[in-house]
Amino acid sequence: MAPADGIRGKREGVTGRTRPAKGFATRERHRIALTAHAFVMIAGLLACAVANRMLTPDRFWVQWIALAWGAAFGFHLWVFSRGTLATMGRRQRPGRPPSD
Repeated sequence: MAPADGIRGKREGVTGRTRPAKGFATRERHRIALTAHAFVMIAGLLACAVANRMLTPDRFWVQWIALAWGAAFGFHLWVFSRGTLATMGRRQRPGRPPSD
């Protein structure tokens, strides 16, 4: 009786690949980095807001940090979206093997 995994011993998807395509893996790594950037930004801005309120309540400086960090996050989001849109839905040329 054949194993449930198939003849080759590795589980393959519909496309016959044993691992995700290079474009998918790159997008996934970048998505994880973007999510981490968002969480670090939120935590950092909350810490800066608390520090601003506790240390210098008469001066409001946290908005400058938020502006700079927001611009950096916006740039990161722009790079991610350009890379994602550039690689999604790309059709393979006839006679060319899929990229791994």
